[in-house]
Amino acid sequence: MATSSSEQTDPLPEPAAAADTGVLDRRLGTALAVLNGVFLTVLGFVAGIVLSVCAGWLSWLWLTGTVGQVLGMVTILLFLAVLFLGGRAIGWGTGARWGPGAFAVGWVLANSALTGYVAGGDVMVTSATPNYLLLYGGVGAVILATVLTPDAPRPVTRGGRTSDPS
Repeated sequence: MATSSSEQTDPLPEPAAAADTGVLDRRLGTALAVLNGVFLTVLGFVAGIVLSVCAGWLSWLWLTGTVGQVLGMVTILLFLAVLFLGGRAIGWGTGARWGPGAFAVGWVLANSALTGYVAGGDVMVTSATPNYLLLYGGVGAVILATVLTPDAPRPVTRGGRTSDPS
């Protein structure tokens, strides 16, 4: 029996398979975003601990006199500029505020941990001027980097269709 060309059509793709791919993409994207956020928080914490302890030499440099104070101030300002630019780079890399925000959370937690006492009664960060500038300036730098990062563009919905705003 002869069939017409209209009867010999390809089968339509399964709608469930297309829907499963979209769900999988969203779940994978969410999982990667969560892992990235955890990584950036841990990175901020480790960076805060290591760099604050290593910058403890600035308090000794501060005590050497005027030249040491100028060198210490220049060093702190350069450090804060690099920290701010690093936060902006994280924002650019993630494309949203949550990236530098996660780094800032780790940084603030690390600095909060360093201002307390250790088991032997020692203070991790002494009460010298350079250390205060580093602690509060670092918190200000990561928060400023987070606030100045633009929000991620949201898809625009018009007439039931979603389109990219760019």
